[in-house]
Amino acid sequence: MTTIRRFSWLRSSSFLFLLSLLLLSSRDARADVFSSYQPAPSFSLPSASALFDVGSDGRVVSLDGATVYRESAPGSRAFTMLGTLPAGDIPSFGAAFIRVSPSGSQIAVGNNGGASFANFQVGVFSLPALTGTWFNAGHFDAAWIDNRFLAVTAGAFGSPGVVTALDTASPNPASPSNVTVIANVGGASGGIAFDAAGNLYTANGFQESGPSQTGEVHAFKKAAWTAAQAGGTALNFETQGIPIVDLLSGSPLAFDLAGDLLVGGGNSFGSPPDGNYFAIVDAPAVQTALAGGGLVNGADSSKVRKLDPDSGAGSFYSVAANATRREIYAVNVGSATVFVYSAAAAAVPAVPPLGLLACASLLLLAGRRRVRARA
Repeated sequence: MTTIRRFSWLRSSSFLFLLSLLLLSSRDARADVFSSYQPAPSFSLPSASALFDVGSDGRVVSLDGATVYRESAPGSRAFTMLGTLPAGDIPSFGAAFIRVSPSGSQIAVGNNGGASFANFQVGVFSLPALTGTWFNAGHFDAAWIDNRFLAVTAGAFGSPGVVTALDTASPNPASPSNVTVIANVGGASGGIAFDAAGNLYTANGFQESGPSQTGEVHAFKKAAWTAAQAGGTALNFETQGIPIVDLLSGSPLAFDLAGDLLVGGGNSFGSPPDGNYFAIVDAPAVQTALAGGGLVNGADSSKVRKLDPDSGAGSFYSVAANATRREIYAVNVGSATVFVYSAAAAAVPAVPPLGLLACASLLLLAGRRRVRARA
């Protein structure tokens, strides 16, 4: 009986230890991503004026003028030219954005107003064929809602900014369905991104009427903005948005695989000016703010990492996340150099949660068999 009781205690304590690892592993792995991004070798875009985004397969897609390039393989850092966008009215200073659809089969391109700076169009084209359509739509930045709808930040100078949901299946490109879901941004358009739960985040890109400040990011729960998209009243950025953080110009915005919020841009007119870095906002801090905890303190280094990979002064970074490769990409405006930060070494626990659960189950089973054998 002594042998049986002694083994029973050992079995129970071992199981509790494994169970503790199971409960903590996911949380610790996610937290490690925020703190573990480290500089990795950089690479170059096709030109200093090229834009870029990352597809779901981990390949970078770039737009240089009207020419589209794509990495030959994830992480290859070598670009293959796919072709030129059809009938692209893109100004000499470049397009506004390129965004790869969740399926990776399409890209959306904002033409930045064209050569006249008054012909605002958003093009949606297949990959790699580049067949598609230009839709009349004001824009600054965009993020795919799904493989059909595109959320677009827009607004005329001097007027409040908005977020619209462009239906890329609209039969009339000259007058597409483009419902306003967020209204009354008290300034210029900013970045836009969705978290894993489908909540929408957008920013005041340059304060005009306010009261939100330049770089102030507000969030809108999925149930609220989708109700507006379905025909309800547009949500008010200033009075209905949930304050998340106030950094730079809040443009662009992106989320990494762990739910950390990436913030780019800069605010030269702030007091004091805010720039020369890009920010990573820790996922738990974002979730606390989303729950009503107020703006994340941008000066708290335990919640916000500020990184400046370019040693020169006055950097304004565009940022993107590569979830497949566990990397962040940052590009200074007017540069072809893509600075890379990698969290690959921090990613997955040595034994994933399901593996821990399996180990615990096997331990219990083995214990039962040994007890029976000794009995």
